[in-house]
Amino acid sequence: MRLSEWARQQGVSYQTAWRWVKDGKMPVPVRQAPSGTWLVDEPVVQTSGRVVAYCRVSSADQKADLDRQVARVVAGANRQGLAV
Repeated sequence: MRLSEWARQQGVSYQTAWRWVKDGKMPVPVRQAPSGTWLVDEPVVQTSGRVVAYCRVSSADQKADLDRQVARVVAGANRQGLAV
């Protein structure tokens, strides 16, 4: 699926997903098509329904910490076969 669609499904902005790709922090495998489009190879989820991941920081100047926390939580859920 396209990176923009994956980001929408995960509840993150496209810009955040793109930053994760550039920084090598994507929680799922991603590859670039010959056309330049980024494609996400998301694992097939065997559960019914979705889970909610809650992440927070104590102040707005910790935005980078929040992005890293979200990446870790989403990656952990995906490793367990849970759709976030």
